[in-house]
Order: sequence, then structure tokens, then C-alpha cells
Amino acid sequence: MVYSDKHRKINATTDNVTIQATLRQLEQPICLFGEGPAERRKRLQNLISSLSDDEIAKILHKNEEDDEKVEDTK
Repeated sequence: MVYSDKHRKINATTDNVTIQATLRQLEQPICLFGEGPAERRKRLQNLISSLSDDEIAKILHKNEEDDEKVEDTK
């Protein structure tokens, strides 16, 4: 498999909880059937490398706004 320069520069944490939280923020399933922590980390890297910086920022910003709305209703 050939990786792009962008893919090589992506640093993904090895902390499984953080990886799952990031996948959730990117509106992806946190775990696929039969997927282990190493595969989940690789899936996150592939996902991030396939998105543009603007797309990632837009999704993360949308999720922050949603979190603020939930906190306001409490």
C-alpha cells in the first residue's frame, strides 16, 4: 500500500479512548465488528488523511456547537 505524504505526517494517539472519542467527533462508528485497537487507529489515520483540513475543522466545529447547545439545556 502506498501512503501519501499527508498520511505519513498524521500522528494518531495510541490511547484507545481518545481514538474512539475522535472517531465519534468525526461522526464515525467507534468500533467495527472484529476491529482491534491497532486497526481502529489505522482507520482513524486513513479517515483523517482522506479529509481536507477544512472538512475536519467544519465537523469538529459543528460538534462543539452541538455540545454547547446540550450544556445550555441543562
